[in-house]
Amino acid sequence: MRPVPTTLTQPSEGRAQAIVFLIDAYEGVRTAAGKGLPHAQAVADILRDAGHDQRAQVVGLLHDVVEDTPRSIQDVRDGFGETIAAMVQALTEDDSIRNYAQRKRALRAQVIGAGTTVIALADKIASRQHAQITATRVRRRTAGVGFIAALL
Repeated sequence: MRPVPTTLTQPSEGRAQAIVFLIDAYEGVRTAAGKGLPHAQAVADILRDAGHDQRAQVVGLLHDVVEDTPRSIQDVRDGFGETIAAMVQALTEDDSIRNYAQRKRALRAQVIGAGTTVIALADKIASRQHAQITATRVRRRTAGVGFIAALL
């Protein structure tokens, strides 16, 4: 991994820095259709359009980077600081929990506890929008219906 200067110094720089970070993180990583950088941008755009601040948009951009790429929470912390890293951590599944239902239950608790519910909801909205645009059938398990209901 090559280092990417991403220390968040000005709120207006946040999205651009996060996109540079993501471009580097996803380089060479295979992602499913509707995932990766386009999905991250869709999540951030939903947050922006709903009036959320730059920090929420940056977290929206970074929400999948630890699950999908070789990047770690420490990489996020080094680039964006403790607050954003903690929020990304709260949106990241604990892959040491093998049971799907238990892993999702733990994720919901993390999301609610960290106050990142709006970002999790924007993630689900972006995924549903992609499915609708591409006429992709979404399985209930992956659609986030139960996850969304539990957050509300």
